Amino acid sequence: MQLRNLVLLACLLAPTAFGGDIPAGGRLPDLNIAERGELVLDGEEVGYRSWSYPQQPGKVHVVQYLAATRAASNINKAFTDRMKTDLPKGSFLSTTILNLDEAVWGTGGLVVNELKSNKKQFPGAVLVADEKGAGLRQWQLEEASSAIVITDPAGVVRYFKQGALSDAEIESALELVRQYVAADAPPMAAAATTAVGPIAKP
Repeated sequence: MQLRNLVLLACLLAPTAFGGDIPAGGRLPDLNIAERGELVLDGEEVGYRSWSYPQQPGKVHVVQYLAATRAASNINKAFTDRMKTDLPKGSFLSTTILNLDEAVWGTGGLVVNELKSNKKQFPGAVLVADEKGAGLRQWQLEEASSAIVITDPAGVVRYFKQGALSDAEIESALELVRQYVAADAPPMAAAATTAVGPIAKP
């Protein structure tokens, strides 16, 4: 019954097609971002390493791809803020990719500095700088926008939208992540005779 509910919810959420040629229920094309790429911490310094998709098979994955502009960063801020507070930490993978090729002329350095600051503040966050807009072309996304993609543990796209999610869509997308995380969780072990302490927040 749970699987049936997941499929129904995914069908209600996902459009019939996205990215031009990829149908809902399909997969995002593989993507490699070699110029800049994922931000990594090395002590107090922030560097880069090549980033590729897919990442961490077997995990629910929420990807946000957006133009490196203030306007685009605000499009789905309500959704990303809710992800931080309403979803179980460490149970899914979240990746934010900024298309630096769309940064307003003269602001690229400021955007990169802000990204580095965010990485230092949230070292566990997966932040990717797409220097040449490889993801925009490979995934056939809209310019000057924000796209949200949710894939299940098998890598199948279960939700996609470009542009702002409505309040109702935010609730539905969050619930979709919760349900796929719950469906993928291992069975609870038999109760132990000794209590364990609280799980530390990652």
